[in-house]
Amino acid sequence: MNVDTLSLGKHLTSLAWVAFRSFVGTLCLATLGGVVLAGLSCYFLREHPWFYGVLAAALALGESVTAGCVLGAKRAVMSAVAHGLGTLRLGRSFVRLIFERMAGGAEGEASGRIARGLERLPFAQAEALLSRAVRNVMGDAEQGGWLRRRIRTHLLEHVRKFTLARFREEGAQQGGIDLLKVKEELELTADDALVQKVRGGLQLATALVIIGLPVVVAVQTWAINRLL
Repeated sequence: MNVDTLSLGKHLTSLAWVAFRSFVGTLCLATLGGVVLAGLSCYFLREHPWFYGVLAAALALGESVTAGCVLGAKRAVMSAVAHGLGTLRLGRSFVRLIFERMAGGAEGEASGRIARGLERLPFAQAEALLSRAVRNVMGDAEQGGWLRRRIRTHLLEHVRKFTLARFREEGAQQGGIDLLKVKEELELTADDALVQKVRGGLQLATALVIIGLPVVVAVQTWAINRLL
């Protein structure tokens, strides 16, 4: 399904539901993990006065809820982005929009020649046109609400980096960049590549919390035990 990114507002309900579900699920799991960690902290401090165990448990639970909120907020936005890429093909839509702005940003007759693939651009010029086009599209995004801005900002940044890497590769191999050729390639590959990148980032952030939170709780429980 190809989606006009300028009419993204009609899809915000489904994207917002994905974001809300991801946030709540992450927070609930983190809180449940915090309850388990709190119980373990109390157990290891059972030989000391009870209020030390309560303090350790409160710290563990508070840290877990905080981590759940931070990770949940990240997962909420990025899950909505992944949903938009995977089902709405927003990566392709943004590629088309950005390249239209790039072709329109060239001067005079060069604009039409670039759009028809009759002229190769040096990397520096292509990069400048890309940055200008992204800023232009970003200005359109400022007209929406918070969720629209967040989704568009993340999408635009991913598309910009993906496109810039392809420009660099094309420039090194061909000595110049054929915008029409690169545009057609990115339309076919952007969504799948960006979905993998977004999911990879989410997996990394989740792994850091899953590993880091128990380590933090274990260290502080050990420190309280040593102090006592």
